[in-house]
Amino acid sequence: MGIDLRVESESGEVQDEILDDNNLTEKLLPEHDDATSPCLRYVDRDGDTVFNQLQLRSCCKSWRIGCARLASRSQESRHCVAESAQVGAESRSTYVRFSGE
Repeated sequence: MGIDLRVESESGEVQDEILDDNNLTEKLLPEHDDATSPCLRYVDRDGDTVFNQLQLRSCCKSWRIGCARLASRSQESRHCVAESAQVGAESRSTYVRFSGE
């Protein structure tokens, strides 16, 4: 199982969901010691990690970098880039949850 991504409202309602059936999310995440990624390096690959609206801009920037890196190796990343842009455009009361298995 991969690391699923959920966009949630303040009340916990799932607004969007990206199921990671092909284990692509882990390929997009930076290493834990990568200081160039202030948020995504802290995603727990085996548990849940939640980012709030204040952290989303930084998360989305790092996510796009990961998507671009993957684009050089995979056609599937085109879908990833479109979804990351949508996450960045969400409202102030939006949270992004990474759920590892």
